[in-house]
Amino acid sequence: MTDPSVRGSSGSSGGKNTESTSIGVGPSTDYFVSRRGADALIAQEVAQVLIDAGYTAFVQDFDIPYTANFLAAIHRALKHCRHFIVLLTKDYDASDFTLAELTNFLAAAARAGGERRLVVLRLEDVAPEGLLAGVVYGDLVGITDPEERKGRILAAAEGHPPTAARRPKIFNVPQRDLNFTGRESRLSKLHQLLMSTEQTPAITQVAICGLGGIGKTSLAAEYAQRHGGEYAGVWWAPAESRTVLLASLAALAGRLDLRFAEEADQEKAAHAGLAYLARSAVPYLLIYDNVESPDVLNNLLPSAGARVLLTTRWTDWSGRAAEMELDALGCEAAVDLLQKRAGRVDEPGAARLAESLGYLPLALDHAGAYCRLSGVSFDAYREKIDAYISKSPKGAAYPASVAATFGLAIDKAVIEQPAAETMLGFCAFLAPEAIPLDLITGEISDEDECAEALIALTAVSLIQHSKLDGGEPAISLHRLVQAAMRGRLTVRAEIAATVERVIRRLVGTFPKTGYRETSTWPRCAALLPHVLALRELIHQGSGSAELAELLNNAGSYLHGRGRYGEAEPLYKEALAIGEKSLGREHPDLAAGRNNLALLYSNTGRYSEAESLFQEALAVSEKSFGREHTDVAIWLNNLANLYSETGRYAEAEPLFKEALAIGEKSLGRQHPYVGTWLNSMANLYYASGRYAEAETLFQEALAIAEKCLGKEHPDVASRLNNLANLYSETGRYTEAEALFKEALAASEKNLGREHPEVATWLNNLANLYYASGRYSEAETLFREALDIGQKSLGREHPDFETYLVNLSCLLGKLGRYEEAEALRRTHGLG
Repeated sequence: MTDPSVRGSSGSSGGKNTESTSIGVGPSTDYFVSRRGADALIAQEVAQVLIDAGYTAFVQDFDIPYTANFLAAIHRALKHCRHFIVLLTKDYDASDFTLAELTNFLAAAARAGGERRLVVLRLEDVAPEGLLAGVVYGDLVGITDPEERKGRILAAAEGHPPTAARRPKIFNVPQRDLNFTGRESRLSKLHQLLMSTEQTPAITQVAICGLGGIGKTSLAAEYAQRHGGEYAGVWWAPAESRTVLLASLAALAGRLDLRFAEEADQEKAAHAGLAYLARSAVPYLLIYDNVESPDVLNNLLPSAGARVLLTTRWTDWSGRAAEMELDALGCEAAVDLLQKRAGRVDEPGAARLAESLGYLPLALDHAGAYCRLSGVSFDAYREKIDAYISKSPKGAAYPASVAATFGLAIDKAVIEQPAAETMLGFCAFLAPEAIPLDLITGEISDEDECAEALIALTAVSLIQHSKLDGGEPAISLHRLVQAAMRGRLTVRAEIAATVERVIRRLVGTFPKTGYRETSTWPRCAALLPHVLALRELIHQGSGSAELAELLNNAGSYLHGRGRYGEAEPLYKEALAIGEKSLGREHPDLAAGRNNLALLYSNTGRYSEAESLFQEALAVSEKSFGREHTDVAIWLNNLANLYSETGRYAEAEPLFKEALAIGEKSLGRQHPYVGTWLNSMANLYYASGRYAEAETLFQEALAIAEKCLGKEHPDVASRLNNLANLYSETGRYTEAEALFKEALAASEKNLGREHPEVATWLNNLANLYYASGRYSEAETLFREALDIGQKSLGREHPDFETYLVNLSCLLGKLGRYEEAEALRRTHGLG
């Protein structure tokens, strides 16, 4: 269970000792609006139409403040825009400035392979000439009706003919069910509810309620397919848990604005995306599928700019959403669905089978698929299903007819390929959506058997193929299929063995270096929902050492992303399981104690952290001896805690001992030794021994750059530490350059809202304060304070440091009432 990634530690806000990959920057603005002369009002009109439709737009009148460097601002905007809109007038064609803007963009667009588009909107009766001669243009000449002008602006911007119906900017819904039938009145009612202006909330919410298998998801998908063009955009978000919903909303944010895609904190990204939607005059459609309870939605709804459609088994949405109860299909629609799905005409047989299945769409769909694949008649299938229904477990969350159709479908797939049962059993303990294909195919060694199992399960509609956000192949399945498969495994007493296989596979695939290796974060993010789903299905307090390792690795990833509240319960549960399965004195548990101690230290709970560090140290020393590398790691981390809390005399001998062990066993150039040199340097810096500190900081930085690469988070941390020293000794120019380099790297890797970024902002603000650049210092102090409050809480020592720093600056500027109000607001005496 040893996790070599969680080895660093965090120090005081004066010099963080946390040991922080870079995401490429693409276009960050959808449209650059280029205008000339007296057309500022029309430029603002065009920009507002685009913004209301959910796009971003740059207009000099909106986006270049007084005192800014105008040419530099235009240059940056041109570099980062996706499309370029010309507001064509006689003056525009005659201007050297607009010609420079246009030719600059055309040169960049030629290198973009068609991804960047030139748009011309004619404002005066003038024929496009020169570079614009061959461009099909939109025409606002003589158009005074606001809605007509808006339609023409959007049609031109989106590349449609003026009369074409607008498609949503984002259209993320399941594929259309070609056999959908029998819900026309429900679709009409749904549209009426979503378009209603009588609901009291700022956004309209409608909940489709009903039993499992009743067709809630299919109805929502069909509604989106039919009416999606009436919304600014459509987004489908799985919502069976808050974690899964957050991940989906974060992905939406990245689609709305490329800048949000670079945000490492998923909750921050999700909220940024929802705030973006709230600014849209044309509403978006958000579909939250399979909401377990209203609690899942807390703080995850936009304040305006959207219609929200929920599918849920929860029946009491009084005051929060309009409810639409969904019943089974009528007989005629059920018969029609069965015959379409099976590809045959047998109305009497279909009617008898539909009645046996309770007219439930999910059961009908699977029955039709089975009959099509096997060739059996509807009556023969009904005889099989009656026997299954009588055996179905009582009290299940879904009707017996649904369980029965799944049972027959599973039987059919297993006859085709026995490995299908192994594959489906494995999937039954994961999240239902976006299961990475390589996660499950690794369970079946024979590639041909694996492929045949996938085909067999797909043929009877038990799984559907999909893709992850990065384009990797994945599968999804209905959560009721999972429940039915778990019931099948229970009857066969195969639950425990299957769970062990799932845990073993996840342990082997979930990255162990998620704490500091940001390159692993996409993989961690893809697997995390499946770890959490497995955890929910396993009885709390039980489990194996492998489960403990899995939870510890997942906790390390969340810890590294600054999501401390989510990481802590995973760390604690991993430790409890490990102690129960291995015994409290087992050396593998030392890493788990160290990780939880680091989290406590990060959140200012030093007393709890100290006892865990000491326990980890004692266990490792007893098992391996004082000269072991693990002992050196725990010595370093305990010494960091002492240094952070001002106990320098206790810290120094531990640092020296850790360093001696490391040099002897690993060599001076090893990354661990670099970490310990950095820790020692922090101690020397904190105690005023600057010359010794500088030498070690520079050596630690050189080791990190050589062994880990300049993009590694530890490099940013060490740049910050060296910059602190330069700042403290008055070498402000050198310090500022290093602070900015550390801040840029950490912001790309960790996101602007990460606690480490708050520290770098605070430290750079300190430099500005010391060198008399008070306005710049105030901006950064305030941002650090805001990030610290959100990520650490008001009780954390770093938050108090940021608060005191800002308060002192306000006092320095003579703004005593503001300083006092700030301290009083945050409870600082």
